[in-house]
Amino acid sequence: AGGLTPGWHGLHMHQVADCRDTAKFESAKAHAKHEGQAHGYLSAEGPEAGDLPNLSVAQDGSAVAEATSFLASLSGEKNILDADGFAVVIHAKEDDHRDSKSAGARVACAEIKAQ
Repeated sequence: AGGLTPGWHGLHMHQVADCRDTAKFESAKAHAKHEGQAHGYLSAEGPEAGDLPNLSVAQDGSAVAEATSFLASLSGEKNILDADGFAVVIHAKEDDHRDSKSAGARVACAEIKAQ
């Protein structure tokens, strides 16, 4: 990713591989989740499948990340790669891992689709 503000940013997997709404990326829908999951690594009911660690952005606006989720997979029981794919979304602020709204606006989006 590039062109981001330096510092920490929330990083999540969202339900739909749709980043056409470039103003707000709301077309990517809500965070990916499975039945009974709530947002946040630090939440008593969490984490949900879409939760990923925060992304650290360098002073030049660049970021590189490698994230692993034990709650989501690209096949099998925890599959989030369904017919409409999913999106990886970067948020404007750091995620406090308790409140799904803490990370603020969606500022970047990438579509992940099966071939």
